Amino acid sequence: MIGRTELARPAAAVLAVVAGLGCVLLGVTSVVAPSASVTPGAEAADRPAAVGSPPAALLVPDLGLAVRPVVELGHIGGRREQPGTALGVGWFADGPAPGAPGVAVLSGHAGFGYASGAFARLSALEPGAAVVVRTEDGREVRFVVRRTAFFPAGEPDSTLVAPEGPGPQLRLITSDGTYDAAGLSGTRVAVYAVPA
Repeated sequence: MIGRTELARPAAAVLAVVAGLGCVLLGVTSVVAPSASVTPGAEAADRPAAVGSPPAALLVPDLGLAVRPVVELGHIGGRREQPGTALGVGWFADGPAPGAPGVAVLSGHAGFGYASGAFARLSALEPGAAVVVRTEDGREVRFVVRRTAFFPAGEPDSTLVAPEGPGPQLRLITSDGTYDAAGLSGTRVAVYAVPA
């Protein structure tokens, strides 16, 4: 006769697989390493509320990029979430919304397995390029690119998103998650933009 504990193990494994697939279908996945500025195990209720209306869409005309929806990213077990699809873009919801004081961060993959990601051509953005964020309340927040910077693959998010002065800022960064083309190899890109 099969005991309850023997039946519970396969059921737990099936539940874990279903939960993982659910996260991918919702467009969110977590990365390998925790962010330096994150308290491990922090729940959504423990983090400060974002100021301003959350982003709903991202438009970068010079790249022909139009992404909707922008998914909300948080933390799972102290690890930073990243978009769960190649063409997904996510907002670090524990920070300010685009246009609010501070650095609003949108993250996307440069590559995702064998597919190009939403931010595959992010490094091509030049100073003066327009970036438009449409918010959930219907506003358009316009930014202009100030510079594009390159970082080693293992560089933590905290370095890429550090503020450069007062006022609202927008940072577009390539993800450091396990779904990038070759894991953590290659270069990470950060685009620094300010209100237009």
